[in-house]
Amino acid sequence: MMEIREAVKQQLNEAVRLRRDLHRIPGYSFDVAQTRDYLMDYLKALAPDELRICGNNGIKAVFRAQEPDKTVAVRADMDALRIPEKTGCSFASQNEGLMHACGHDGHMAIALVCAKLVGEARARINKNYVFLFQPAEETVGGAQPMIEDGALESPDVDEIYGIHLWPYLSFGTIGMKAGPIMAQMCDFLIDIRGRGSHGAKPQDGNDALVAAAQFIMGVQTIVSRSIDPYETAVVTIGRIEGGQAQNVICENVHLEGTMRAFEPKIMEMVKRRLRELLDGIGIMYGVKCGYHEPMSYPAVVNDEQLFEHAAVKFSKEEFRLARPFMMAEDFSNFQRAVPGLYSFIGVAGPQGAQPLHSAEFNFNEQALLNGVEYFLRVTDFE
Repeated sequence: MMEIREAVKQQLNEAVRLRRDLHRIPGYSFDVAQTRDYLMDYLKALAPDELRICGNNGIKAVFRAQEPDKTVAVRADMDALRIPEKTGCSFASQNEGLMHACGHDGHMAIALVCAKLVGEARARINKNYVFLFQPAEETVGGAQPMIEDGALESPDVDEIYGIHLWPYLSFGTIGMKAGPIMAQMCDFLIDIRGRGSHGAKPQDGNDALVAAAQFIMGVQTIVSRSIDPYETAVVTIGRIEGGQAQNVICENVHLEGTMRAFEPKIMEMVKRRLRELLDGIGIMYGVKCGYHEPMSYPAVVNDEQLFEHAAVKFSKEEFRLARPFMMAEDFSNFQRAVPGLYSFIGVAGPQGAQPLHSAEFNFNEQALLNGVEYFLRVTDFE
């Protein structure tokens, strides 16, 4: 179990109330006005030195020290997922088809409680605190619009911290590591356009469905045959749509997928092989192939000095050296601008936990205090 300071223990009811209120009002991508308004109302009552909308429905709140030695930022993501909730909780989502199935309600509650404690201690803090609430982490990425709107400026942020409630780690532990901890990602869309004909006369058409099937099978060889076995990459085709009827040669197929890697050179190799394979399919089957990358994030790479500074703040029982995951996070965009540390807050009980993005995802709300304690320790809040 993690040791929690008394001042944080006293915030349990507040943290739970905030988390449940936010869980009831999920928003998708940048469409988070309900959540934004709730956060703004709560933060206004804390009387920060600066409070404003930042980027597209993000929020920036600043608490300034009288004689700051540096500026630290705490980031929490705001958006939910298009998942109908099945938790059966009394505080279940009130917005049909949307659910906080990735713990962002908890992330926001943790950051709000941290802001409350910082605000109450403003007369004695020795650093500026910037709290950033970011939309669209699950979709196209909301970090970059906030950066472009001055999220990390005035005051200039020296270091930034982020967390994720993590059902793959035991409750009461903190997982972190230096270097890459979450992967670079690139989503891709592919359209294969052939020529339709009667299903009994396939020679009159160019079957986009057969071409797509061959392409999908070929994709499976990219990692196994083009990537060094000591390197890591993933290519997944997650969606395919095509065909009109059982007796018609398919004219158009649409595919959607994602690529993941930790090293930029490996990602470029995967992209190159994917496009080469697609070009070959076009020649082999007489089809035209369109390729588009709608979204990409760099890898989440933790600053070594921040990691070393933070790691010693936790006991052997509390600390776990995290292994890197192929999931992606646009916290990485903040890290490209300033040094950052991203860590996992364990929520798994003895029987494990529901996975992230599950319609039944929930967590032990005591973990909210662990998240608050984490932020206070790594930012040297006394």
